Amino acid sequence: MSTVQEQFEKAVGDEFFEWFNAQRGTVYSFARRAGEAPDLVYTWNSKELFVEITAGYYDSAHGAFLWKNARGAPDAPNSWVGADPDRSLAHAIVERVNDKCSKRYGAETILLVNVPPGATSAEELNDLLVRERFPDAIPFVGAYVCGRFPITSSSSGGYRVIPIKDLPANPAMQRTASGGR
Repeated sequence: MSTVQEQFEKAVGDEFFEWFNAQRGTVYSFARRAGEAPDLVYTWNSKELFVEITAGYYDSAHGAFLWKNARGAPDAPNSWVGADPDRSLAHAIVERVNDKCSKRYGAETILLVNVPPGATSAEELNDLLVRERFPDAIPFVGAYVCGRFPITSSSSGGYRVIPIKDLPANPAMQRTASGGR
């Protein structure tokens, strides 16, 4: 795995847990890379949460544009243009969740689908995701879409988290949590 990808995963995890800790009054912190899968481990109060990280892009060309530029690839495109980007992003997120749900990561694992900064506001994306069909059974203890969103006339923008399957407020209930959107 490349250093760029490892840095990306840790940055996504750290930013999510900064938000999560502020929301829940917890103090989860990065403990270590988990190995091949899931990606990371965060701990608090002797409790471990494993974290699987993936990303949703407007389309495959958007993903290639971002990753090739991040890695300094000589064939990195200078720009990206997409069709119906908002709906494409929502659909791509559902595809990423479906793909990750087909694998097994363990009972204490959360899924984070990172959305890179783009043109879609958090409110627009949430409205589109409500219309999408997620798997009936999401095997993760929690699943979230997260990222930095633009400021628009109807959105304050910034870092936002959209729960697909929210981690229970009571950590003792985590083992029995089920369901999704």
